[in-house]
Order: sequence, then C-alpha cells, then structure tokens
Amino acid sequence: MAPRTLFHIILKILGIFFIKELLAIIAQLLSSFLYLTSSVTIPEAIWTFATTLLIVLVYGLVSYFLIFKTDFVIDKLKLDKGFSQESIPLNIHRSTILSIAIIVIGGYMVVDEIPNFCRQLFSYFQEKRMTYGQTNPSIEYSVISGVKIIIGILLMTYQRKIVAFIERQRKK
Repeated sequence: MAPRTLFHIILKILGIFFIKELLAIIAQLLSSFLYLTSSVTIPEAIWTFATTLLIVLVYGLVSYFLIFKTDFVIDKLKLDKGFSQESIPLNIHRSTILSIAIIVIGGYMVVDEIPNFCRQLFSYFQEKRMTYGQTNPSIEYSVISGVKIIIGILLMTYQRKIVAFIERQRKK
C-alpha cells in the first residue's frame, strides 16, 4: 500500500469522525429551536442559532473535504512527501477499514451516550417529581442523548451503505 493510499484511508476515517460530531451538533441545532420558543430575548436566540449554524457549516465543510476531496487535502498538506519507502506492507482493502471505522464510531457513540441518556432521563423525572408539576422541567437534553444513540445505532446498521456511498463518490 502506498503512503498516499494510507493517507486516503486515514483522512476518510477522520471525515467520518467529523460527521459523527456534525450529527451531534445538528441535534443541538434542533434543541436551539426549542430555545427560541422559551422566554429569552430575540437577539440572544438569534445569536445562539447563528453560532450553532456556523459550527454546523464548518463541520460540514471539513467532513466534505476529508471524505470526498482527499486528494486535494493530501496535495495541499503534502502528506505523501518525504517517505523513504515506496510501499507500506498492509493488505487490507480500503472498504474493510472504512467499515471497521464506522462500526467503531457508531459503537463508541452508543456506549458513550447511554450513561448520559440515563442520567438526563433520571434528572428529568426526579425534577418533575420534586416540583409536583409546578414547573416544567426541560427534556431537551434527554432528547439530544436519545438522538445520539439512534445515530450510533444507524451508523452500525447501515455501515455497508455508507461505505458504498463513500466508495462510489471516490470513483467519480
């Protein structure tokens, strides 16, 4: 395997990590819509929404370049220059490595977020019970954690389709 091919794989895996974070930020963007309806000032709500949207755009661009424009990134950063060996002995197909990376990322999301989800749900029900219905506790953090768990499960379930999409874009 040539160093350039290895960097292709590494950058695509980093791009998948960025997509994982992008999906988590999109969940936060959805919660900012709930924030817009609460009793805050309009400039504060617009500022929250705009900064979250800017972060989504930056993560989206970085993901796009890392996954679909890896040649451009490798050329600009000169990652494949200065290697003494022409070939690195590694006999695993690119799609296998991407599949493993997607499964690991999805599994990490699920394992990392289940304790958060349980804690947030417990806090919600505890706060609801303590106030006897006098206040309306926020469930948005539990929803965000639930969405992250679902995204992780979907990544693991549909990893073949995701890899096929990435490979199809690479061949174009």
